[in-house]
Amino acid sequence: MTTPDVPVTASSTWLVGGFGPDMDCESEGISVMRSRADGSLEMSHLAAAMPSASFLVVDGDKVYSTLEGSGQVAVFDRDGETLSNVTIAASGGQYPCHITVSDSTVIAANYGTGTLGVLEARGSSAALETRQVLETAGLGPRPQQEGPHAHSSVFVDDNTLLSLDLGADRIRIFSFNDFVLEQVDEVVMPPGFGPRDIVARPDNLFYVLGELGCGFMVFEWRDRRLHKLCSIALPGAVEGDQASAIAISDDGRHAYVGVRHSNVIAILAIADDGRSVAPLTAISCEGNWPRHIILSDGILHVCNQFSNEIASFRIDDNGIPQLIAAPTRVLSPTYLARIA
Repeated sequence: MTTPDVPVTASSTWLVGGFGPDMDCESEGISVMRSRADGSLEMSHLAAAMPSASFLVVDGDKVYSTLEGSGQVAVFDRDGETLSNVTIAASGGQYPCHITVSDSTVIAANYGTGTLGVLEARGSSAALETRQVLETAGLGPRPQQEGPHAHSSVFVDDNTLLSLDLGADRIRIFSFNDFVLEQVDEVVMPPGFGPRDIVARPDNLFYVLGELGCGFMVFEWRDRRLHKLCSIALPGAVEGDQASAIAISDDGRHAYVGVRHSNVIAILAIADDGRSVAPLTAISCEGNWPRHIILSDGILHVCNQFSNEIASFRIDDNGIPQLIAAPTRVLSPTYLARIA
């Protein structure tokens, strides 16, 4: 009997963040992980002890992180795997869960208060200065929608920002000039949809994920407005589930979505022009509470927060993830960012 050849994957290095004691979890901060020959990840060392570094952005020789439990944003100098010279500033609200970085601009989405914090990273030391705290309003029909909950944002261009409000069922459209946001339009989502994650795609397309409604929408940015092209329910999701994050295959043919509670990865087929998606199937996430997923070099990595593991899957020729090895133990992982 012969053993099938195991594909060898190019080496990679990652930062992983997670929830710590101030969010009733166990992560110690930002750690370094490295890939094995089969593409799965193994823990290396703690790079920075930080409270609840739940979301990471690698921007050249800087690394930005939310500190979700304390309502702050941190920025580090990065030299390879080494993080140093940390600067910490207020995020402009409670429970910052997402940051967008564009040149010297940092936008913090604060889930707890629904506010958007606009910060400027100044000078080579990247000292952070708060330039604006923008308040929002609104609510939705579900218990989790008792008020506004800003959850993510993305720049359309240098002067236009889209922001998702999970609590108010809105995509807010802002003009942006000289570190000031001003709302100019909005898209009202279906009641209870709970928009959470947004991914920019070629040809001015945007994919939007509903956490509470477990739905997936495709929009086109045209004539300074968002136009809905497609809307589907996630395969494998049931009422009470929470969708978490979108990952796109390297060839652009499939989308993958984490679905918490049912603990599956929903798989969607993407049309050749990217303007529509169709439900394909769902597989086990091989853990509990898939909070963040990311795909790189044909490997899908899944941060299973409550089971303290990261599971790695190789994408087969049909777009279906196949578990590579037993998941790797990582305390309360919430986000992965590749650095090499």
